[in-house]
Amino acid sequence: MGITSTRQAYEFPTGIAPPLGAVRAWLREQLGGVGRTTIADTELLTTELVTNAHEHADGVAELRVSVPSGRDVVRIEVDDRRPRLRPRRVIKDDPTSPHGRGLALVEAVSTEWGVDTGAGFKTVWAEIPVL
Repeated sequence: MGITSTRQAYEFPTGIAPPLGAVRAWLREQLGGVGRTTIADTELLTTELVTNAHEHADGVAELRVSVPSGRDVVRIEVDDRRPRLRPRRVIKDDPTSPHGRGLALVEAVSTEWGVDTGAGFKTVWAEIPVL
């Protein structure tokens, strides 16, 4: 596999929207040894979590990706600086709306996901099965 239990972090430019194409390219580089399905799922969930942090939590502080030792998962972690703002799944009245499906995708694709908080930050994480 491309990465090991060592966490690799992506540096986000400040003051602009996250460069999602560059983030996906970085993920592909980090995950060179896993299958295409795992990479695609990781790109999808990372894009959703980064976008949520940007739109709802004043931006992304950090993104990390790892393959924990002895586990067949890729773990992504997205930090923001709004620990009190918990992600929540919203049921939309308009099924044609382009918004409101991010956490539903995270729930559907990941084996597990959650939220950890600390002093001045929140980490939303998800684990994707290595296929």
